Amino acid sequence: MCEVVLLSVARRPLWLLFFESLVPAGFPSPAEDHHGVKLDLNRLLLPHPDSTYLVRVMGESMTGGESGIRDGALLAVDCHLRAQHDDVVIAVIDGEFTVKRLVQRGTIWWLVPDNPTFPSIEVTEPDLFDVWGVVTHVVTETRRGRLSSYVRVS
Repeated sequence: MCEVVLLSVARRPLWLLFFESLVPAGFPSPAEDHHGVKLDLNRLLLPHPDSTYLVRVMGESMTGGESGIRDGALLAVDCHLRAQHDDVVIAVIDGEFTVKRLVQRGTIWWLVPDNPTFPSIEVTEPDLFDVWGVVTHVVTETRRGRLSSYVRVS
């Protein structure tokens, strides 16, 4: 199971330069004009500021899947959204937080890890289960170990 740490967030605009040209993951394209516009990172990550939070993930149960969630990743979690089939969610089971994909198989709901070495969790007792929020974005370091220097847990 993953451990989830809730982080406080400054909720004022955070404007960063944004380049609208797509960056090929394959071969580079011929040079294009690189005109930057401004992107409000807080508006992108925190569309419902009063009900969106950043959380940090600890654990490997979501590593290796299409969600791109690795140990140490930051997740933007919107508690305003209603969870749907195939959403990645922060769920509470028996009072413990976990991040998993919410999947409906027939009439039964499951919490499914992206990492196939971890077991899926069948939601058998709805009274002991709640979806705290829907994960909308993942921030993952490409140079591991630097995120901690920017996170202040109060």
